[in-house]
Amino acid sequence: MSFTTGLSLKFSIFGSSHGGGIGGSLDGFPAGFRLDEDRMKMWAQRRKPGSSIYTSQRKEDDTIRIISGFTGGYTDGSPITLVIENNDSISKHYDYLKDNPRPGHGDITLFYKYGKYRNYKGGGFLSGRMTAPIVAAGSLALDLLKEKFGIEIISWIDNMGGSYFGDAIPGDPEDPYRFETRCGDPESDRLSKDLLKEVISRGDSVGAGIRTVARNVPEGLGEPFFDSVESSLSKILFSIPGLKGVEFGSGFSFQQMRGSTANDTFYVDGGRIKTRTNHNGGILGGISNGMPLDFRVVMKPTSSIHMEQKTVNIEKMEESTLMVTGRHDPCIAIRAVPVVQCSTAIALLDLMIQSQKIDRVLKN
Repeated sequence: MSFTTGLSLKFSIFGSSHGGGIGGSLDGFPAGFRLDEDRMKMWAQRRKPGSSIYTSQRKEDDTIRIISGFTGGYTDGSPITLVIENNDSISKHYDYLKDNPRPGHGDITLFYKYGKYRNYKGGGFLSGRMTAPIVAAGSLALDLLKEKFGIEIISWIDNMGGSYFGDAIPGDPEDPYRFETRCGDPESDRLSKDLLKEVISRGDSVGAGIRTVARNVPEGLGEPFFDSVESSLSKILFSIPGLKGVEFGSGFSFQQMRGSTANDTFYVDGGRIKTRTNHNGGILGGISNGMPLDFRVVMKPTSSIHMEQKTVNIEKMEESTLMVTGRHDPCIAIRAVPVVQCSTAIALLDLMIQSQKIDRVLKN
């Protein structure tokens, strides 16, 4: 089974957390873009587990094997297909979970949908591990948008466990990766680490918010209604395991505002129409207006926690308890930052191709 998103740029993922491997295929990527394997590897390292004490200690190399889509080091117009092997899965950690689903996890809904034949080990194909090919393929889209069109996408954690770190936007997309918590500045990183240490000591987990800003997005992207900028982004973003909310611009704060404040007034700057504020996050009527694309997502606390919880035994249909073992993230949002960033790039590149802002063959 594979799962697919996109219209002009179709992206599919396949595999499972504890199977032989996972992979993805990107169909419709323009020909003529040079492959930088070191860059792709760098992005994979940013998402992979075991990168710090604040992430899951599962040890995966996440080595990417590209099996199609490139000729002579350049994209050739055929689907870009890549495979990542699983080398450190410990399936015995999930033996008890077969009949005792984790609260807050997709274990129970996998059972409802596929019954006793479901793939339950490691969450199967609902696992966060399935985001590895999203980052690998999305890094290509991220680099193409920056190199050919100057579109710069930056994502970072701007709140964690109820602590909001402010509205300041990091100056460089690389800045959040200078910190283990993927926050935007040293003080936010320190506060997050203090919180995470306390959460880890209790065997618990914590939720967080991720903000994304895309600069230099051209005007006119998006098809009204069902393929708008918000619709296209939300579809791929809500596919990220653990992501439970998206807001564009001022989002839910609009419910507290008046039109006289919420409206972004226009002015002319260097022959371009801009807005003095950006409450609408760079989107009006589902179409980009040339201002920075600005949105936030919320990641719920990791459902696998090292605390005793009440559940049910689905084989015996009686109440039971469980204590999750194994290796899990105290805050899944940390490793989700590059996933959100690369997912945004895939969606924006798809919209660029739909709007004919980019040719099928790049002019180098």
